[in-house]
Amino acid sequence: MNVGHIEHLVFVVGLSGAGKSTASRALSDAGFFAIDNLPVALLENFLLHSQDSVERYRKTSILLDIDSADQRAQFLRMLDQFGNESSNIHVMFLDCTTEQIIRRYSETRRPHPCFEQALDNTLAESIQRERSRLLPLKELAHFVLDTSDLNVHQLRRKIHEAIDSFVTEGNRSIRVNFVSFGFKFGAPPDLDLLVDVRFIPNPYFVAGLRKKTGKDQEVSQYVLAQPQSLEFLEKYGALLAFLIPQYAFEGKAYLRIGVGCTGGRHRSVTIAEALASRIAATEAVVSVLHRDIEK
Repeated sequence: MNVGHIEHLVFVVGLSGAGKSTASRALSDAGFFAIDNLPVALLENFLLHSQDSVERYRKTSILLDIDSADQRAQFLRMLDQFGNESSNIHVMFLDCTTEQIIRRYSETRRPHPCFEQALDNTLAESIQRERSRLLPLKELAHFVLDTSDLNVHQLRRKIHEAIDSFVTEGNRSIRVNFVSFGFKFGAPPDLDLLVDVRFIPNPYFVAGLRKKTGKDQEVSQYVLAQPQSLEFLEKYGALLAFLIPQYAFEGKAYLRIGVGCTGGRHRSVTIAEALASRIAATEAVVSVLHRDIEK
């Protein structure tokens, strides 16, 4: 199947209630020709049609309607058929915790599509069933965005960061996302690696630093002045410099690294930024999310 005429083709997939429609609108705002809820059965016809208007479809995003096992299998076969042209194809998977999805559907009072179609006793069961069905797509995705703790504006920013990474740095082989967080709020789901930096002296107890964050210069200087911090960055940075190429060689497209402290506002923020700066010099596309910095 020929998609060489499309410079960037983004497939948006993921859990119902995770923000796929918001992601599609963000892609449209970024200049993509955005198509919502396209059945997989019509995908091949669309790609053939798009060859007649190359400039219009130069950047295209497709929010796919993948409800059945047959549709998922068909989409996976298509991805395999793209072969050597797959470098311009990006699969974006939107994920979310079950609790947050239930909360969102409760607030909007809209029915969850899987709960409407099944005989599950609870909405949580339907969400878990959908999560299991979509796992093969999540595993091959180039971007996995966990939207559990993101509002609409934060999600749009993350989408634009993802766009920037594959538009400007499309030749790089693996995407590394550092997530700072506070253990008091729970660890983010779906981390590949997690490091606890609570061994570093806490700026929270230093006069004048409590209300600041790890992105403020005073806090950053305090954290990075600690001998423990410098030794950790040297050793863990070296470990990541070894691990990331190994993951990339095995075909892993996305690596999510959690950096946790007590509240997620000081130490984890500074250390996540410092690690990201070190890794940015490698062949990875690096991004940082500070989940709890405003809590």
